[in-house]
Amino acid sequence: MITVIGAANVDITASPIGRYVPCDSNPSRVEIAFGGVGRNIAHNLCLLGDDVRLFTVFGDDSIALSLRDDCRCVGMTVDPILEVAGARSNYFICVNDHNGEMQAGAADMELMQHLTPEMVAAHINSINASQAVVADCNLTEDLLKYLVEHCTAPLYVDATSAAKAMKIRSLLGKERRSALIVKVNQAEAVALSGIRGNVEAVARWFVEQGVTRIYITMGPRGVYCSDGGHSVSLPSETVTVVNATGAGDAFMAAVVHAELRGAPMEESCAIGIKAASIALQSLTAVNSEIKHLSLGKI
Repeated sequence: MITVIGAANVDITASPIGRYVPCDSNPSRVEIAFGGVGRNIAHNLCLLGDDVRLFTVFGDDSIALSLRDDCRCVGMTVDPILEVAGARSNYFICVNDHNGEMQAGAADMELMQHLTPEMVAAHINSINASQAVVADCNLTEDLLKYLVEHCTAPLYVDATSAAKAMKIRSLLGKERRSALIVKVNQAEAVALSGIRGNVEAVARWFVEQGVTRIYITMGPRGVYCSDGGHSVSLPSETVTVVNATGAGDAFMAAVVHAELRGAPMEESCAIGIKAASIALQSLTAVNSEIKHLSLGKI
């Protein structure tokens, strides 16, 4: 069992028909789907064949029940069911350009403030029975700190965004009970480390702060990963990008999937890149074609 602790959202994605024109109304194709970094990672893990539990919080508006039921329909266990009376669901709105790259995003994540360390503490024994725990930075800083201090299973943290990544600062250098594996993109890595233009130095900085393994995704430039003793740089695959949202979530899920099967860092990174490439070719954040991915196919 893998426990994912993070956000479940309603995603609204607009992709222009034709060339994107800033500061104007663009004829577009609008997709509405269920997403959220935590939920997307959990969904991808289910597609890869893992047994997954999503630990999240739901509102009680008209969409919340559908969101919760969808999580179950794609194969994840939703346990416990944490519902906040009078609260609306999380929403993420994304406007892409004609290349599928996000030009603007708006995240309404107020609901996540209701997922507290006390709620998680009540279930920490079952969480620690997991093979791994995955957390996104939509969680509060206090909850992330609680997980670092109390989680005995390997803890994977997804930085989520440059602004939310700053919560990771309080986790660095802390005494912890398990391995800490962090995934950041280039902007998140710079925001945290303050180092620009030298990915090797950035990775070294994370390891010096006590991170067990660091994965730095760099879009078309590939991925750099390091555990301090060994470093790997792998190129991205060349694909036609339909929608960049969700590629990082697919990468993270595939890395967790691979590492739990004993894959070395380079192989885990390679399958992560393959998963991200599959995600990039889908209008929605999760591409069901990831189910055909396996360690033997990279």
